[in-house]
Amino acid sequence: MDEAAVTQMIARDRVEWDRLTAVLDAHPGDVLHKAGAPWTSRDIYAHLARWLVHSNADMEAHRAGLPMSPPFDAAGTEGINSRWQKEDVVLTLAEARAKAFGAFERREQIIRSIRADEWDSTLDRVCHYDGWAHLEMHRGYISLG
Repeated sequence: MDEAAVTQMIARDRVEWDRLTAVLDAHPGDVLHKAGAPWTSRDIYAHLARWLVHSNADMEAHRAGLPMSPPFDAAGTEGINSRWQKEDVVLTLAEARAKAFGAFERREQIIRSIRADEWDSTLDRVCHYDGWAHLEMHRGYISLG
C-alpha cells in the first residue's frame, strides 16, 4: 500500500470514527443497539476498544514476525462480543471512551509507521477489519427513539 492509500484509509477511518463517536457522546445513557443484548454508548466504546486493541496487537505481531491471534468465525465473534460486554460492565462510560480513543489513536500510529515494503495482504486485512466499515456498521445498528 502506498502513502496515498494509507492516508486515504486513515482519513476515511477518522471520518467514520468522528461520526460514530458524535452519536455515542450525544446519547450517553440511551440503549443504542436494541437487537440481542442492549448496548449503551459505554458498551459500544468498550467493544470498539477491545477489537481495536486486538487488531493493533495482531498488526504489531505480524510486523514482528510473531504469530497473530487465531481468527474467529461468526459464532465465535458473537460469543467473544457477549463475553467482553459482560466483563466490561465494570467500566464507566468515561473509562470505556478513554480506552476506545486510546486504541484508535494507537491504531493510527501503527498504520502510519508501516513502511510501504511491509504491506502485505495480512496487514491489509487486519487494518481494514476494524476500520471504517466496522465503525459504519455500528452506526447502522444504532436505533434512536
